[in-house]
Amino acid sequence: MEVALFAQTSCIILAAGNSVRMGEHKALLKFDSDRNFIQKLTETYLLAGIEQVIVVVNSELFKLISESSLALSGKVKLVVNDKPELGRFYSLQTGVKLIPTGNYCFFQNIDNPFTSEELLKEMILHKAKAGVIIPTFNKKSGHPVLISPLVVKRIFEGTDYKIRIDTFLNQFTEKKIEVPDPKILLNINSPEDYSNCI
Repeated sequence: MEVALFAQTSCIILAAGNSVRMGEHKALLKFDSDRNFIQKLTETYLLAGIEQVIVVVNSELFKLISESSLALSGKVKLVVNDKPELGRFYSLQTGVKLIPTGNYCFFQNIDNPFTSEELLKEMILHKAKAGVIIPTFNKKSGHPVLISPLVVKRIFEGTDYKIRIDTFLNQFTEKKIEVPDPKILLNINSPEDYSNCI
């Protein structure tokens, strides 16, 4: 664990969608024999040395997790998006409200559980080079995304909840990092995607 490398760095995982195409909450899908998606992702960020891990959920998912015996680290904070109909930007803003001033922040969707410690370490090394750090594979943008304290502040102040997150981020300086892992591009949104990827 390299805490110093990730000092003043938070993480937000967006899991407040209704998972209509999947038919069940993606956060609770099995990743391997021991962990589901939410356990795998939160564990990856914590093992890398990130102390603040926030998962934005809807009220139904919060209830399911709270009433289950699901093992999550005490460092993981579940936050309910009380207006999931407002979309992903509002979910991101809901998480951002808990981030200390001056922190960098990784964020990603719950539907890509393949984030690795190696990827996070590669990205954090470039944090001072732009407002938005994005991993790419064959020049295609993937996840997670790393944003600077300035971008965190602007998301906190945002009022256009319907704006796409990528559109919002386009107003800031951007650094793309080519990485050798095609899994950064995956989004598991349907049973077919799940069976093909896991």
